[in-house]
Formats: sequence, C-alpha cells, structure tokens
Amino acid sequence: MTYRKLSTISLGLMVIFGTSSEKVLAHGVLINYHPKEAIEIQAKFENGNPMTNAQVVIYSPNNPNQPWLTSTTDDEGKLMFFPDYSQKGDWTVKVRSAGHGDVLNIPIELSSSNPQPENSSSPSENKNIVKSQPESLHSSPTMKQKLMMALTGVWGFVGTALFFSRKK
Repeated sequence: MTYRKLSTISLGLMVIFGTSSEKVLAHGVLINYHPKEAIEIQAKFENGNPMTNAQVVIYSPNNPNQPWLTSTTDDEGKLMFFPDYSQKGDWTVKVRSAGHGDVLNIPIELSSSNPQPENSSSPSENKNIVKSQPESLHSSPTMKQKLMMALTGVWGFVGTALFFSRKK
C-alpha cells in the first residue's frame, strides 16, 4: 500500500468516526448539592443519567480520615444527610459507582453577623451558612483540550502511516 492510499484511508476514517459518533460521556460525573436544613446531594453521570445506588462516603471537618457517614444514593442519584452544624469547615463527600466517581467539598461556616444561639439544638435555628455550588459546574473539555486531543489523534495516524510506508 502506498503512503498516499494509507493517508487517504486514515483521513477518511477520521472524518467518518469524527462526524458520525455521538458524544461519549460515561466517565464524567457531576455532583451537586442543595443546602436546606439537611444537605441534599445529587450525583449524575455527565450524560445526565443518575448514579443509582452509588456508594457515598462523607467525612466531617474534625475527622477527615474516618467516615462520618456511609450510605448509597437512591434511584435518582440523591442522598440527604444532616451534618453536625457545630463542626464548621469543609465536609468531604465521595461518590463512587462502577469505577466512576468524584469528590465534593461542602463548606459550612458560622455566620459572623448572626452568631449561633447558645441553646439551639435544631439545624433550622442555627445561623450557619452553607455555601451553594453553582449549577453550571461540569467537567467538559475546553476547546484547547479538544484541539490537542484531535491533533494527537492525527499525529498517531500519520506516525503509523509513515512507519508502515517506510522502505525496508
């Protein structure tokens, strides 16, 4: 096979596979949380499917090496938990399912303008601030990353074509 035929075939395959394939997102994971009296987390794959029955391990700020809570998500990829609001700092949430997963830090701080009541025992009476995570957070590759991936793929095809077309 000549170099010209091989490069034409390689270019044709790249065009066919590059334009006809759908976006593959099975490895990406999105985890969001919504502060309420409890904290509700929702874990999804990047394609939008919920991480059903995913393993969730939560670590408190005071003891980040020992799990504070171990549980699983429901059918919608959700889990609700009531943190100990007396422990300010970052609560670490690890979610894993079938080899895919992510880690999320949820900051809980005491409000300096509204100090915590001394005799408060319910989370709704606490004047704690749980900062919310922006909804638009996701881990899609940037345009530069996509360009770099395309260039390395092209270089791989060219290198392979040059290797097999060399004279022995």
